[in-house]
Amino acid sequence: MPKKSKTVMVDIVRVGRSCKIKPSVIRARRGDTIQFNKAASSTVYFQVSRIGTGFSAKKKTTKRNFTIPSTAQPGKHPYAVFCYERKAFCTGSSMPIIIVPR
Repeated sequence: MPKKSKTVMVDIVRVGRSCKIKPSVIRARRGDTIQFNKAASSTVYFQVSRIGTGFSAKKKTTKRNFTIPSTAQPGKHPYAVFCYERKAFCTGSSMPIIIVPR
């Protein structure tokens, strides 16, 4: 029996003069949804390498979802979030990655 898909929550918050991603390492299977919750009041741009395209969350948008495609290869997939207000990439406790298990 296949596992039920889940939603993984990721927060984007403003800390001082920068934006932070919490958590920056995400474990998600094919079909799972990553919900980016944006507390920063700026427009942010997301880029997920090799498993997705870029997409934006406009200034007034507080949530944006990304579903891991069924064609995603297992492994580590870097992602980036750019904050237009700060003109900088958001940082995390480590390099932002999505881990898709086998």
